[in-house]
Amino acid sequence: MFIVAMPHRANLVAVINPDKGMLFDIRTKKFLKSVPKWGGFCTKDGKYGLYAPTRGGLELLELKKGSSVKTFIPRVAEGVFTVICMFNKTDEYVLYYHSGKKTLRVFRLTDAKMLANYRVPAELSAIETTEDGRAVVIATVDGCLTVLAIADPNKNSFLSALPSRDETWKKKMDKQRTAKLFKAAAAITKFCVSVSEPNLKEEVGSSINNSQLHTSKILSKG
Repeated sequence: MFIVAMPHRANLVAVINPDKGMLFDIRTKKFLKSVPKWGGFCTKDGKYGLYAPTRGGLELLELKKGSSVKTFIPRVAEGVFTVICMFNKTDEYVLYYHSGKKTLRVFRLTDAKMLANYRVPAELSAIETTEDGRAVVIATVDGCLTVLAIADPNKNSFLSALPSRDETWKKKMDKQRTAKLFKAAAAITKFCVSVSEPNLKEEVGSSINNSQLHTSKILSKG
């Protein structure tokens, strides 16, 4: 059991049980309604929620009526595993992680189409999306932090701007690498010169002193 603050109205909170969610108005201290099967995740406007049982399946719920409006994953027996599901920051996509399969699936909210089925290298420990909703940041128990871009075919402008889609990207990186190497070589040379200057001054000073001493000896003999 846990409590969720409704994002669209500050006076509403939901108490989430394993089988339902109960909505309360903390201003009037009244119970409003219960939403069967709701897991606590909802869109920013509070209209839709997610139902993802641990035995498998993923559905979109209309919180006002408490009914299922879309099915992302049919209800199939996959065993009892840890499931993480959420909306991205812009409410355009639904993310679904299954610990048994160790996969992160991404669905488009408008048509429930699966866009990605990413195999996570280790067990997922944390997940978040960027503010623009275009990328997913995941952390795994092996210490890796990975940023994944959501490749939506309906948004070609974003995909074309990725470095991997730029044909001249390799040449640009080579130029940057050459410039960095040149700057590093210049810095090393400057450091070597600064270190060798005091020693050079000491050698010049000692040679001058020796020559003066030799001259004084000659004069004294004369």
